[in-house]
Amino acid sequence: MRSNSPRFHDRRGICGPLALLFVLAFALAVLSGCTDEPGPAGPVTGAPALLVDYSRTGGIAGFSDRLVIYSDGDAVYQTRQGSGAFKLGPEEMERLHGLLRDAEAAGLNGTYPAPSPGADYFSYMLVFGNQTITTETTGVPEDLVPLLTFLDETLAANRGNP
Repeated sequence: MRSNSPRFHDRRGICGPLALLFVLAFALAVLSGCTDEPGPAGPVTGAPALLVDYSRTGGIAGFSDRLVIYSDGDAVYQTRQGSGAFKLGPEEMERLHGLLRDAEAAGLNGTYPAPSPGADYFSYMLVFGNQTITTETTGVPEDLVPLLTFLDETLAANRGNP
């Protein structure tokens, strides 16, 4: 004997199409990422290499600057006043490469502290090639001065401060 109660109704009439709909939706979701179309043509290039990572802290004004320049000329900086990015031109990159070669040729590597302590001295750190150089005001090796000057000037010119 059949009851007219909804609890005893035959649900196959509803479940069949609903189950088919769920199966189709699942199949579409799984197969939507599959395609025979090739990806973009051309060589796959990696990220540019780090060329130089420069930081300067201290001084009477309490500087805390960092400048990172990559092999493609892209540069990012962080100062107490803010952060940003810019791109060095070919001439600037050529000059930077020359200054880095000069520093390597001079055999600079390691720590060059100031001969005597000073309250308002700058501390510098440079990472390039396979070396890290740290130094302080009055302890900066003469062969490193042009590179530090270039990096300071580049940072000042590109963060909007003269």
